[in-house]
Amino acid sequence: MTDRELVRQAVEIISQKKGEELVIVDFGDVSMPASYFVIAEADNPVHAKALVTALREQLPENPLHSEGLTERKWIVLDYGDVVVHIFDREARAFYDLDSLWADHIVALRALAE
Repeated sequence: MTDRELVRQAVEIISQKKGEELVIVDFGDVSMPASYFVIAEADNPVHAKALVTALREQLPENPLHSEGLTERKWIVLDYGDVVVHIFDREARAFYDLDSLWADHIVALRALAE
């Protein structure tokens, strides 16, 4: 499975589970240890757990590493070249990855190309 396919599937799963403010960051032209970040927001800790459970059950790959599953403020699922970030609203606003990588955010429709 290619990185883009993994991102597309993650986006679809998160969307189906009503993840909010979904953003894709493409690091194709930057020297980063990952090719893509998938960033989404959960309404509450239960919603965050539901998003993570769906990703783990439905993606064909298992994450190489995960963090934040207990606190559920900022959950990271590391699939190697694709890293999925599930935030609660407060943590997302505080860490503001969207602004940090604003010039690398791609439209969701661009993944279909």
